[in-house]
Amino acid sequence: MKTYSLLLLNIICCSLALNAQRTLSGVVKAADNQERLPFADIIVKGTQQGTTTNVDGYFSLIDIPDTALTLQVLYVGYAPIEVSVEAGATNIKNLVIELSSGVLLEEVVVSDKSFKVMNASDGISTVQLSPAQLALLPNVGEVDIFRSLQLLPGVSGSNESSSGLFVRGGTPDQNLVLFDGMTVYNVDHFFGFFSAFNADAVKDVKLYKGAFPAKYGGRLSSVVDLTGKTGDPNKVHGSLGLNLLNAKASVQIPLFKKGSLSFSGRRSFTDIIRSDLYKNIFEVFTQTERPPDIEGLEVNTVEPDFYFFDFNSKLSFNPTEKDVVAFSFYTGADHLVEFNDIRLERGTEPTILIELDVDENRDWGNTGFSGKWSRQWGAKWYSNLLLASSNYFSEYKRDLDILVTLVEQDTVVVDRNTLSFEDNDVRDLTFRLDNELQITSQHKLEFGALATLAEVDYKFVRDDTLTVLDLQQKAQYYAAYFSDTWEPFRALSISAGIRGTYYDLSEDIYWAPRFSFQYKLTDRIKLKGGYGKHYQFVNRIVNENVTEGSRDFWLLADDDLVEVSNAEHFVLGAAYETGDYVFDVEAYRKNLSNLAEFSLRFQRNDIDLDQLFFLGTGYAQGIEFLLQKKRGAYTGWATYTLARVRNTFPGINNGFEFSALHDQRHEFKTVHSYEYENWRLAATFVFASGKPFTEPAGQYSIELLDGQSNSYISVGAKNASRLPAYHRLDISAHYVEKIGRYEMDFGLSIFNFYDRQNTWYREYDFTDKPPVISEVRYLGMTPNVSAQIKF
Repeated sequence: MKTYSLLLLNIICCSLALNAQRTLSGVVKAADNQERLPFADIIVKGTQQGTTTNVDGYFSLIDIPDTALTLQVLYVGYAPIEVSVEAGATNIKNLVIELSSGVLLEEVVVSDKSFKVMNASDGISTVQLSPAQLALLPNVGEVDIFRSLQLLPGVSGSNESSSGLFVRGGTPDQNLVLFDGMTVYNVDHFFGFFSAFNADAVKDVKLYKGAFPAKYGGRLSSVVDLTGKTGDPNKVHGSLGLNLLNAKASVQIPLFKKGSLSFSGRRSFTDIIRSDLYKNIFEVFTQTERPPDIEGLEVNTVEPDFYFFDFNSKLSFNPTEKDVVAFSFYTGADHLVEFNDIRLERGTEPTILIELDVDENRDWGNTGFSGKWSRQWGAKWYSNLLLASSNYFSEYKRDLDILVTLVEQDTVVVDRNTLSFEDNDVRDLTFRLDNELQITSQHKLEFGALATLAEVDYKFVRDDTLTVLDLQQKAQYYAAYFSDTWEPFRALSISAGIRGTYYDLSEDIYWAPRFSFQYKLTDRIKLKGGYGKHYQFVNRIVNENVTEGSRDFWLLADDDLVEVSNAEHFVLGAAYETGDYVFDVEAYRKNLSNLAEFSLRFQRNDIDLDQLFFLGTGYAQGIEFLLQKKRGAYTGWATYTLARVRNTFPGINNGFEFSALHDQRHEFKTVHSYEYENWRLAATFVFASGKPFTEPAGQYSIELLDGQSNSYISVGAKNASRLPAYHRLDISAHYVEKIGRYEMDFGLSIFNFYDRQNTWYREYDFTDKPPVISEVRYLGMTPNVSAQIKF
């Protein structure tokens, strides 16, 4: 009886304790425009109990005491606040918390967890950025989200020719880029110098550098999840901006106080006004090999026609307090037309005149659409239903007219036209359902499923008659995932999950386990680690031979030409955080399999198509260090990465291991931002050791039986040489003035302030002995001015 009495007493006590708990739920918004803020932190002051808002800004705190308490609410780029909650046993619903953006001064200290521009200390290999605060950083004209991401630890910052992200040894195609749930394949404008996203249309950016959660899949390296602005349901907002390259505008229109309709557009005027800034950038990124020095050769290049644009629109509507319906549209493209006239006059009696007209047209871009319905069923359960479609296109056409005339006889002996083109089209349609279920304050489940129909067309034809590749591919894959975030006690958080994907082209199921942990040794020190298995079913194929079709292209893995690629991530790190500073270190290792390259170097009539594709393995490993000043008038960070990326392809480099093209052993970056009254001053510095390249070893000739000779170039080991180190300093100054509800921003930015002549690649001219080596340079010192008005 005594045992049963004690048991009953425990049950009663536990019941009373449970009855003394309550639930608090609501939404976090921006005070100035009523934007719902995703991934904001809500912490019960004086405890380690807390939660995070979902993508729609909802949050739920369950099993919290019925005593009076204070909530600390934090979001990157916004001033943290404290919210008092009175004592009582009644659950609190529909609590609205508003945060104000602006400078986080040292004297306004609400929480040690506040961040002004970037939060890289929460989670495993996870970074959250504030697009609004990115305006503080130097840029060539305007805020560039992906260029800003390149300043983070583990992300290469020395790739001027691509705004794509090289994350921990991965390549840009290995990143899953999502904008409001739709997949974006092309992230570049202007040959890679700008990213394809207008920061005025984005309210939150989250980067997962490795071992990312089970809800994400289909890529090997990282995830960039961008959330578009929903707009103010009560007021009209807008902005106009102009710099030396492009103009932009945005507007948000309220809808019956229940939602908003927003538009954002950006277009370069480079096809109308060709500023010196445009000419400098264009000349660098369209450099071609100089024509040979031949007597009688004339090359006339007509001013090229080039422009880029992007456009975003979003309709967001809240029919009830618990429901969100949203439709998002994105399109962006680049257009380039080049003309070259070549004349060569040779010989006398007869004199032969050779005339070539070369017209090249290139169009590339991405279009996407998504529609979603999400619902907060109660304090514990949230669902998000999404339908998304995306289309990437890349079209290249070269029209060549050849006219050969005998001048004295005025006779045309050759009049021929040849057409070469390369078209790549990627389409996908995805239907997915995501769920979040907060079982207890220590247990949160996430589970969902998706179905994707993918189609890829690729055709490469040379000189009208030679079809190098002509592929039409279709695939379906179905995925389901489940993960559990568990806090067995307040100092330890464990997240474990599994993702399974059925891919119909291989008729196989790919299991991808995920695991991560965080353990707080003290209030300031924590340990963290993670593991993940990842698969990729659509791949961008690297064209190994840059002299014969240098445009990379996308293909579906079919277990014939290209296999399903996979990667294993291992991450281990630690962080030390004070009120103003964070010191973070993470070591990582990635093992890569079924990497693909394509080459025409070995093309012969007796070689099958599959022999032009090469499969290999690789690995990337390194360690990252970050020291960050989190808040205040002065903020910034310094980061150093020591890394190594190596590949092995049995059919390349005689099967020996070689450095990947993006392998850089050392990279050091600093970011500085200072605000004083109306002024915003910033500077960034990047240093990176040289990239590898394959260096020609020499030239030799073979005499044929008919007495003629052919010249050949022998090359050294693949990527065995290194270019000089890369370094660059960028600075900027902005003056911001507020007049009523209008805010004006005037900016001056200087890219590559001390005019460092960084090497892009080297050219070798073997017509002279010894060979002449010339270096093709990246962009030198480049100033730009900008102006923007917001209301």
